Amino acid sequence: MLRTMSVLLPGVFLSALALRLLELGSMPWYLSRAAGLTSFAALSASVVLGLLLSTKNNPRWLKRPFVFEMHQFLSVLALILVAVHVASLVFDPHGTFTPVELVVPFAGAYQRFWVGVGIIAAWLIAAITVSFWMKKRIGHRAWRMLHAGSFGGYLMALGHGIAAGSDTSLAPVYWMYVLSAASIAGLTVLRMSQQRRTAKHTTPATRSTLRSAAGTASPR
Repeated sequence: MLRTMSVLLPGVFLSALALRLLELGSMPWYLSRAAGLTSFAALSASVVLGLLLSTKNNPRWLKRPFVFEMHQFLSVLALILVAVHVASLVFDPHGTFTPVELVVPFAGAYQRFWVGVGIIAAWLIAAITVSFWMKKRIGHRAWRMLHAGSFGGYLMALGHGIAAGSDTSLAPVYWMYVLSAASIAGLTVLRMSQQRRTAKHTTPATRSTLRSAAGTASPR
């Protein structure tokens, strides 16, 4: 998967450069908007599947290995679409963004706060996605702490999309944000309630055993 990303991400920027050279007018702008929305959809689905992996009420037909594979795939897909979203703005002939303003938080003048929040979300999502292949090197505890940042990345991406996006007023986009936030909030509450119930019915020795097992078990 890392090899695929190393090929696709440079390809994204080369394709965006080709769009500029071909002088396709507003095409890069429309491409950036579409990529931004689909990247948020992919991120939302990835977070939902990640929460399903950590809850006990999964449907029996939803096999854990498949859910993990899809969770990982959607994370990579979201990252690639973010790259398309950014690269298209860089090479938009009508745009005012510079490359620095699109990779450094709060460096630009347009919607400085919410664009900056979106950039932080993109870097955080990139770090979490790469961590799938770094788990053995950084250790399970560090990996879990980093992975918990998915919630922060999601919330920042949601805020960026709503506040800085130009399509928020469209009904399909508005309801995508609402359904995404409602699904993730509901699953988060379910997960927290399950953890609370588990904590009440386990002894300190059992908790220690569970933590040790979690550190050695594969998500598969």
